[in-house]
Amino acid sequence: MIAALLLAGLLAGQSAPAASADPLAPARAGKLRCIAPNAARLTCRTIIRYKVESDGDFDATVTGLVSRDSTVLLRYKTFGRVEEGGVCVMMRTGDIQNGMLLSSGRPLAPNADDAMRLQVLGAMQPLQGKKRCYLDRTEDGVTRSIVTLDGIAHPELTQTVAWVAPGEGYAVGR
Repeated sequence: MIAALLLAGLLAGQSAPAASADPLAPARAGKLRCIAPNAARLTCRTIIRYKVESDGDFDATVTGLVSRDSTVLLRYKTFGRVEEGGVCVMMRTGDIQNGMLLSSGRPLAPNADDAMRLQVLGAMQPLQGKKRCYLDRTEDGVTRSIVTLDGIAHPELTQTVAWVAPGEGYAVGR
């Protein structure tokens, strides 16, 4: 259960339909997507760096918390495309499998890595092969990412998001 909730937060920034004509315009301007921002602490539960192509395709590097103790991070690469105003990726366990688990900036010990990776992959398994898209909605100054899986909205995956400049000092944390 904990892994499923943490994985939902980690993956929330990875995909879904967006409201603007170019939902990745902030990324094109060099900004990073911050999932679950804490402005007082300058932290994000997940930070996504996009490399956007002119045709709407993108590569993304995702770094996010995968444990409640705020020290274990997963960094992985994925790719997707903007479709009908949304930012979408196909969920692939291979992206997670090929990612790097870190604690205090260092790779986890092999036994700890294996155990944590199995937990994360287990939580992600139900999402394998699904198209995940996000649609950002701003209301009262707060932007939330509405997530769809294979075109069906999943309100339980909604996350607060922000676009931040690299120089603002945001880092992954709680």
